[in-house]
Amino acid sequence: MLHNPTSGNLSATVAHRVLQLAARHDLPIVEDDTYGDYHPGHAHRLAALDGLDRVIYVGSFSKTLSANLRVGFLAARPDLVRTFTDVKLFTSVGSSEFAERLIHDMLIEGHYRKTIERLRGRLAQAMDDGLELLDRAGFRPFAEPNGGMFVWAARPDHDPVELARDAAGNGIVLAPGNLFRPQLQATPYLRFNVAYLGDPRIGRFLKAL
Repeated sequence: MLHNPTSGNLSATVAHRVLQLAARHDLPIVEDDTYGDYHPGHAHRLAALDGLDRVIYVGSFSKTLSANLRVGFLAARPDLVRTFTDVKLFTSVGSSEFAERLIHDMLIEGHYRKTIERLRGRLAQAMDDGLELLDRAGFRPFAEPNGGMFVWAARPDHDPVELARDAAGNGIVLAPGNLFRPQLQATPYLRFNVAYLGDPRIGRFLKAL
């Protein structure tokens, strides 16, 4: 859920269709739910619908707490978990014990839940303000985001790559949509992070377009 870069979510119909296709072709699915805790309500997770039969569910705390806390987790069938555990031991031995203990304590003492609730509120306000700013600047979102931190938006009369280049000249980093496509194919969209749209420099840059 809260797909990067679009902030889109799976509908129940699409989720069931994906699982049906995976079963038909005997394919595993890796569900990357890194931003899922930012979702404000109920959402359809493939892992829950599948019962962890062929879905490998992956989560992380580096996008919700701190990029310095390189701690993640996965849920999968027991045989797959054993395989992944062996791979981890062979490739990286272990993660930071300090970071793991910090996450553990935050989870069992309820601090993580409270932190996420505060972040959701702040992001919701930033999303409202960011969408208003983008609308005034002539950008149209691909879809109305339901939570999260990203807006996938386009302004038809501007090339996103050129726009990102002009922004870089003003000390502003924007992400043109082609960076999120496998062959860097052209697209009219850019990804905006609402956590940074409150920066006055971005507001001035967009107003000047």
